[in-house]
Amino acid sequence: MWYYYAALGLFILSLFASFLIKSRYNKYIQYAVSSNYNGAITANTILRSQNISDVKVVSIPGNLTDNYNPTTKTLSLSEEVYNVSSIASVAVAAHECGHAIQHAEGYMPVVIRTKMVPVANFVSYFSYVAIFLGVAFEFLNLIEFGIILFSVIVLFHLITLPIEIDASKRALRLVNELGIYTSEEKSSGKKVLDAAALTYFVSLLSVILTLLRYISIVSSRRNNRR
Repeated sequence: MWYYYAALGLFILSLFASFLIKSRYNKYIQYAVSSNYNGAITANTILRSQNISDVKVVSIPGNLTDNYNPTTKTLSLSEEVYNVSSIASVAVAAHECGHAIQHAEGYMPVVIRTKMVPVANFVSYFSYVAIFLGVAFEFLNLIEFGIILFSVIVLFHLITLPIEIDASKRALRLVNELGIYTSEEKSSGKKVLDAAALTYFVSLLSVILTLLRYISIVSSRRNNRR
């Protein structure tokens, strides 16, 4: 029964996190920064300031689709962020630059996560298969094997959260040092990035809750066999 209450609470928190990031983004995308920097200018300015010249800044379709790809060294900004001069555009672009800087510096959590990506993709599928078959055919050892695989996914999320927080800290420090934000604009930009961080926190809680649910299933079925 505990799981259903926890899942309901997490669902409500997830809706809140989604609402918060969208509402703050939509609000602050309308507030132009005094420096008149858009996302593209912000990204290129930050990268130059860190002597990073091998990262491409490109525009991509969509909303909040911004990302940094360490494999291709491409910093992709959604069209609105790329073109619009706003508090939100600067915050998002600077955050992605934070990831580019982490990669350039060999930031250890990023190195670990990058190496974990293919493993996480593999176990993401097979953990569910193992657990499903284990539950369906009452093979507790197979469920436990699935739990071990799923633990890799939890670890991946555990590593991701501090990486995202660190990228945001780097972003806010640099836009302040480079004079892209005023102190008031920095405070508003932090609200956008804090809302984004909450979504990663919810994702972490979600996989932890799922792991605990799987463990409780095994525990309950073992007790029933005694």
